Order: sequence, then structure tokens, then C-alpha cells
Amino acid sequence: MPKVPLNVRVDPALLETLKTQAKLENRTLSNMVVTALKRYLERASPRSKDGGADNP
Repeated sequence: MPKVPLNVRVDPALLETLKTQAKLENRTLSNMVVTALKRYLERASPRSKDGGADNP
């Protein structure tokens, strides 16, 4: 599936923290954000792991 752009507005301090962490992990900023979002969703939505109603 092709990737699509996502524009968000964040505080400058958050952006700098994300950039710093991405550099420490040898990732692009985009990859850092995608990884963080995936980790959040894994923790926030336990039903998504077991094929629950929210996961067709």
C-alpha cells in the first residue's frame, strides 16, 4: 500500500525532541513518528491484537 502524507502541527520543543530521538535511533523523523504512533496504538487498543470487532 502506498504511503500518504500526514501534516500535523506540534510545539517546537516536541519537534526538537522527536528529531533528537530519531537521530539517536538512526531513524528518519518520519519513521520515528510512525513508530511512535504504532507503539501508542498497540498499547491503547489491546483488541487490535486479537482480531476484535475493531479490526476487520
